[in-house]
Amino acid sequence: MDTYVIVDLETTGHSVKSGDELIEFAAVVVRGSEVIERYSTLIRPSRSIPPFITQLTTISDEDVADSPTFEEVVPDIWKILDGRIFVAHNVSFDLTFLNESLEQAGYLPFQGRAIDTVELARILYPTLESHALESLSEKFDLVHTDAHRALSDAEATAELFIRMLERLKELPVVTLKRLRKLSEAWTSHVEPLLDELIREIGIRPDDETRFDIHRKIALRRLTDVVMPEMEREPFEPFLNRTIEETLPSIFSNFEPRQSQFEMMRHVYKALDDEATLLVEAGTGTGKTLAYLIPSAHHALETKQPIVVSTHTIQLQEQLLNRDLPILKAIFPEVAFTLLKGRRNYIDLRKFEMILDEANDGLLSSMCKAMVLVWLTETETGDLEELSFPGAATQGPASFKRLIQADASGDFGRFDPWYSRDFFTRAVLRSKEADIIVTNHALLFSDLQHQAGILPSETPLILDEAHQVEEVASHHFGVTFDAIQFDRLFKWFGYGADGKFHSRVIQLADLTSVTEEAEAFSQQIDSSMARVEEELDDLLTSLQSLGKKKEPRQTVRFEREGHVFQPIREVAKRLEDRLRSLRTSLRQLHRLLDERKEHMTFKQRAILSDLKTFMGEIRELESVIFETMLSKEDDVVSWVELNLANRKLTSVYTQPVEIGPLLHERLFAKRSTVLTSATMTVSGRFNFIERRLGLEGQTVRRVVLPSPFDFKQQAKLFVPTDIPLINDVPLTQFVNQTADSIVRIANVTKGRMLVLFTSNELLRLTHEQVRDQLDPSYTLLAQGVSGGSRSRLTKQFKRIDQSILFGTASFWEGVDIPGEALTCLIIVRLPFAPPDQPVMQARSEKIEANGKSSFFELSLPQAVIRFKQGVGRLIRSKEDYGAIFVFDRRVETTRYGKQFINSLPKVDRIDETLETSLAELELFLDEQEKSTARNPR
Repeated sequence: MDTYVIVDLETTGHSVKSGDELIEFAAVVVRGSEVIERYSTLIRPSRSIPPFITQLTTISDEDVADSPTFEEVVPDIWKILDGRIFVAHNVSFDLTFLNESLEQAGYLPFQGRAIDTVELARILYPTLESHALESLSEKFDLVHTDAHRALSDAEATAELFIRMLERLKELPVVTLKRLRKLSEAWTSHVEPLLDELIREIGIRPDDETRFDIHRKIALRRLTDVVMPEMEREPFEPFLNRTIEETLPSIFSNFEPRQSQFEMMRHVYKALDDEATLLVEAGTGTGKTLAYLIPSAHHALETKQPIVVSTHTIQLQEQLLNRDLPILKAIFPEVAFTLLKGRRNYIDLRKFEMILDEANDGLLSSMCKAMVLVWLTETETGDLEELSFPGAATQGPASFKRLIQADASGDFGRFDPWYSRDFFTRAVLRSKEADIIVTNHALLFSDLQHQAGILPSETPLILDEAHQVEEVASHHFGVTFDAIQFDRLFKWFGYGADGKFHSRVIQLADLTSVTEEAEAFSQQIDSSMARVEEELDDLLTSLQSLGKKKEPRQTVRFEREGHVFQPIREVAKRLEDRLRSLRTSLRQLHRLLDERKEHMTFKQRAILSDLKTFMGEIRELESVIFETMLSKEDDVVSWVELNLANRKLTSVYTQPVEIGPLLHERLFAKRSTVLTSATMTVSGRFNFIERRLGLEGQTVRRVVLPSPFDFKQQAKLFVPTDIPLINDVPLTQFVNQTADSIVRIANVTKGRMLVLFTSNELLRLTHEQVRDQLDPSYTLLAQGVSGGSRSRLTKQFKRIDQSILFGTASFWEGVDIPGEALTCLIIVRLPFAPPDQPVMQARSEKIEANGKSSFFELSLPQAVIRFKQGVGRLIRSKEDYGAIFVFDRRVETTRYGKQFINSLPKVDRIDETLETSLAELELFLDEQEKSTARNPR
């Protein structure tokens, strides 16, 4: 039986060659599933320990003053390592550092087998967001009391390793055999371990019952639970019983919210009357359950499904994980399903094809291994569940793109994966479901392409309805970009390794049409070269539209204008070249298709991919025509240029007005409930009705205020001595803004979200604040600190005394309840840039009709976004905080009142910053005392 030594080091830095040394060594020896030995020692380095290392590890110079040197402990280290397998969390660091230290001290390096628990954790737990030791310890309740101390880290890694050995034993033998083949490319030397496991397990009959094993790939075995039908009681008595009995039994601290129950009644009545309903439900109403409960009751009662559409896939997941389990507790018989776009799901045919290809490096083999393990767990086949390494999800040839499903032909009875296809299953489940949860992107894409994925006449709930206009405009529009060509050419193999192209030629060899196929292949190569030339000319021509020196710029254009005429000519040539390429591909496909009766499944798959390739080219022809060649008809067109990299150039076309389309294809065909926390301006729905094509239609309207007591929980400050940005030089505005932020932060102890309307203003302010801020504060900034919105938000919640700067995406959808957020600063009112092409075109149309685009469009949009921003602060009954608005237009202009009037009732302080800070201190002191008396 193998013996493993799990090692962790603490060091003065990352490089022995730069003079860094060991300060602590720990090892935990594991045999089987038991710890049989432990060893730990502090080590005295030859120079002082850097302060940041002491801060991280708590090891100081005093701690190691009486400890042995590295040379003195080497015999003990060698004794514990000798003849054993070296294991570490990020083994490349620990083993490299230790070996370099040994060699520097005149000893031989360790040359035995090594295993990396990070790598193994990625493969065995492919859906976990983080594979850092702290995250894994928290996830699996590992004993890890002293992070960044060698023995604690080694103990936790040993526990994790034992758990992973057990996890390996649980996998079906076919998966272990596949992993064994892939493991030859990994950093970890696990081949002997996998060989031993495969021998030990032998043939395990229960694999066939635990898993669905097909073509030597194991999938999770899915069972459908059929619930008996129950007689439905009328909604009102059902709701009363739910309020009095069911909800209190589900929530231990249940508190009735009248606005939530009122919304339930309105939603049910609208569904029952087949009406259109607009509901603004203030923060804390609990609007998700307020529409899900009546929807489920109505769907079960009428045996007609209801589609629930959210703004993003993330909100879809939130609904699935947080709200639908509660719905299931109320309605055990309700069937719900999550439905995303086809490309979110794995294509098992494609995966099998690339799985059987020769391994092409560590990243690819790791990803294949992750998918193999994931397939034994997943019920959905949704690729979003996987936490691929970043590099595997980027670029035209990313691993994720290689295995995602698309409309790549139907093999029918010839496809051995058809009955297990995850997207087909998801669509079939949606046909049987009572509640179908989707997202706005799929909903409007389905409407645009009339794909029939979603039922077209069933009732619809549109959550986050204030986003509908923008999402629908995007999906009813068309985008051209060069990356589409790159991806296509790389996938076909042109100018790369020729993988797919060579498979097509091999297929021709097998079907005895080599000579004819070679002729078509030459035509294809020649056509592709011409397409590449014309594409290059088109990108060069588009670059000529740039009017400024900035590397990135947006330029609106008129397709039939004089300036655009030369570009249209190049675009037409590119369209013709693509058509010629498609003709050659179609001839090659027809030649091979005549012989498909004698082909195997894998050969048919190559033929299908060739057909997909033709479809993609047809789509590119269509995109070029729609964006640059067709006659303009109530659309706006623009190009986004990147002067540093032509291949990042994109051309867009969108309808100027989406309302008529939405009315025709959506609202006229089904009853719809539109809901959001921000739909009204000064309590009226006029703006959203106009924008969505509901003006003049019969609609019901309900405004439900937030149950939170904003008057008690929040205070609004509009400092009178902060200048308007247009009244002073930009540097003065930035300096005063930065100074104000720092002074407020010193009162609130950080815990602050600062919202900007431009990346440039955020960056300039960040530089100033960073220079003035006390080192005890942590400053996080979107686009500066690095990391996604989700990552920055998590850091902000975790780190005391932190300040978070955000732009666009931070104005909504960010949920930071509790004491992590105590102060919100809005630097400028969130008016959309007037030169944004779609905004510009919409404004022109409004002005042409004799109305004011500012009052009809810009102002209402800004008010709704302002409400979204303010909504970040108070997320629960216990929250409290201050809102600072640095833009005095809310008090100095006639229209400014609309921003204030659209907020819940809240006390407002219009004083100098000095006076405001004194008021803020009193307010926070009072809130903290109240919290101490009534702990959260």
